[in-house]
Amino acid sequence: MKTAILVISFGTSHRDTLEKTIAAVEKKLKYEFKTDVFRAFTSGMIIKKLRERDGIEIDTVDEALEKLYKSGYTDIFCVPTHIMCGIEYDKACRMIEKFNNKMKIRISRPLVTETVDYYNIVDIFKHRLTDKNRLYVFMGHGSDHFANAAYSALDYHFKNADMNNVFVGTVEGFPDLETVMSHATKTDIKNVTLLPFMLVCGDHAKNDMAVEWKEEFENNGFNVECDLTGLGEIKEIQDMYAEHLRNVWGQ
Repeated sequence: MKTAILVISFGTSHRDTLEKTIAAVEKKLKYEFKTDVFRAFTSGMIIKKLRERDGIEIDTVDEALEKLYKSGYTDIFCVPTHIMCGIEYDKACRMIEKFNNKMKIRISRPLVTETVDYYNIVDIFKHRLTDKNRLYVFMGHGSDHFANAAYSALDYHFKNADMNNVFVGTVEGFPDLETVMSHATKTDIKNVTLLPFMLVCGDHAKNDMAVEWKEEFENNGFNVECDLTGLGEIKEIQDMYAEHLRNVWGQ
């Protein structure tokens, strides 16, 4: 039996955050499980950009699995670093399915999948977002996939934990910026910290959040700070990915 871990991420073309987030999660898993770790991205656009701009080759999921198969690996543990079971996760699963008759493959769950994940996320940030005189606004990616409901559920979990100054919004789904702003302006708090609810701190965090969202909050009378920390940089988030893998390790 020859075992490998394949860490599957959407990807990023920002090499600084890649090392701090995706590479950090991969390093964590290699340390915890003492197993060969490989990388795959689901974004063809990012793979193409890294190849053409930097000469860096990143495998797609099916390319990585084909290489592992030809290298004699028999047991593969796929670790999606996606936030939820959305579009990119579904894409990865379709690619993985093609190799089920060649190798034994197990897939751990994305970051926010089961109810316990929401509680864990809230616990992590309860000790980080401690200023009650400040609004904390997370910006997730969002989509029209039904899994997008996870963002609203996470917002509800924060409120249920008496973190009423924490809001969760998205760039391309619901709750959108307009929805978040409608709630933020009803408070008496005028200091805001914007944070990415994304594995990496890439284009969306550096442009949509730190420029467009920041300007919109400032135009509504808020004093705004931006925390450009990708989720993958946070040790407790890395621990969650490791725990999700541990849940399928013995299967």
